[in-house]
Amino acid sequence: MLPRGGFRTGGSGVPLAELEVDGAGKPVGFWMSRSRYEAWAHTRLIVDVVPGRGSGFSLEAPEGVRFLIRSRVVGA
Repeated sequence: MLPRGGFRTGGSGVPLAELEVDGAGKPVGFWMSRSRYEAWAHTRLIVDVVPGRGSGFSLEAPEGVRFLIRSRVVGA
């Protein structure tokens, strides 16, 4: 896991939440690209952290866990 501020998103990232992750010690920031955020504007995202290997550069790499995201469309 990178220290806070260790990964710079510039203007292309949208902060969505600070997640409480067992064993992390402090909340973990969860970000999404601006283009994806705009496409999913009417979607409720449910984010879990589960055992396994992810495919991205984030919490997943050194910790042996990955994000699992479920979605549900909400009223426009």
